[in-house]
Amino acid sequence: MRRARWMLLAAALALAGVVLCATSYESYSSLYDAEYIGSAACGTCHTQVYADWKQSPHARMTEPATPARVLGDFSGRPWLLDGQPVARTWREGDDFWMGLLEPKSGRLVPFKVDYAIGYQYRQTYLTRESGGVLRRLPLEWSVEQRGFFPYWNFQEGTRATLPDLWEQTRTLHSAWNLYCARCHTTHLEVVEKDASHTRAVTRWTEDGIACEACHGPGSHHRNYFARNYVNRFAAFVNGRLRGQPAAYIATASKLTKGQDLSVCARCHGPDIQMATTDVYRDYEPGYSRTGRINDLSPYFKQVPLEPGRSHPATVECWGDGRPRGIAMLFRSFVESACYEKGNVRCTDCHDPHDNKRARRPGLLEAGAESDAWCLRCHGALAADPGAHTHHAAGQAGSFCYDCHMPRHIQNLATGVNRPVRTHWMSEVPRPEVSGRLGLDQAPNACNDCHRDRTPAWASEWMRKWWPAR
Repeated sequence: MRRARWMLLAAALALAGVVLCATSYESYSSLYDAEYIGSAACGTCHTQVYADWKQSPHARMTEPATPARVLGDFSGRPWLLDGQPVARTWREGDDFWMGLLEPKSGRLVPFKVDYAIGYQYRQTYLTRESGGVLRRLPLEWSVEQRGFFPYWNFQEGTRATLPDLWEQTRTLHSAWNLYCARCHTTHLEVVEKDASHTRAVTRWTEDGIACEACHGPGSHHRNYFARNYVNRFAAFVNGRLRGQPAAYIATASKLTKGQDLSVCARCHGPDIQMATTDVYRDYEPGYSRTGRINDLSPYFKQVPLEPGRSHPATVECWGDGRPRGIAMLFRSFVESACYEKGNVRCTDCHDPHDNKRARRPGLLEAGAESDAWCLRCHGALAADPGAHTHHAAGQAGSFCYDCHMPRHIQNLATGVNRPVRTHWMSEVPRPEVSGRLGLDQAPNACNDCHRDRTPAWASEWMRKWWPAR
């Protein structure tokens, strides 16, 4: 019996030896250019992260206008402006339509809705023009308010008029597939366009923000593992024990800080000069042999923070120069000492495959879990947090986020101002600046809570508690 077992083991080892001799490990180049293959191909191996991504806001960002995806009220109701009906939305079978009165003729001009963009805060509707442009329609659906509203008028603080709504369908940036689609699709290619953005030939690999938008094109990565199973074992050893990058794909943990953060900054950090737009558009994660840029960090602070900047509305600044608009969220992060002096990355807190979920429970809210994350670097404060915060443990004002990440980024996406946390993690309250400029131009974390008190009152307590400051 024992002899039979040994013979079986010997045969197995001999067979393994033959296989290993016939199949050898293939080394791979650190520089490469590959083809886009779509997220479904990634999901055949990376089943769990694919499932997480599939139900994420990134995956569902851009979708054809189908009954299952359109959120707006297309029951035929008119939309009123100054009490007068100027638009109407309706449905014909599985098709959706938005009609807008033409100012001169008073005729209702119909636009077929071809795409629905977004679903968490608002939903934007696109119509395909004869010249190939996907044009953004001027009325968008507010998820929170359950109604249509002129988003850009609300964002810019201007009064909506019927001529203005029509003008919004003629601007250069209303050509969605020439202007916005680079961040709402995967691998946008502009094959042809005219200067006035009335004609366009575009294509993209996938609707929404898919795997390859962050990891780069995956054909070499797939082929490398599909044709040689020895490569899989070698890749595990090289990655886990030797710290080498994965074969032919960009992986966040193996990228430099600038390369890693560029993946997020490309869309969440658009405060750049117009001349840099093509650099951001041509960006591609990975290690391109032909020189495609994969590190945007030289441009993160390209435009100086200008106190009181109000245009465009999404990249505006407070009166004291701090980032204010929602598109400045990433900019607020790179202004922090945590970015400048540390190695903090977006995916430390945010789940990279389900972008609305925390990397670990509690990290996206003020509490013990997020405090523990901060204290990894600021460990000297852990022994007696109360001596630093001067607030009772577990109460508002005692958590790191309360003072250092106040809700000072204006988010107007739903037609209602819902401020979100600044990511300037080293920010400290400056009530004395609020006293000079006013809380409407320079809010501070102290008066965010103590609304019944003045900035002068907050400044006095700041001097008592932190005299060295």
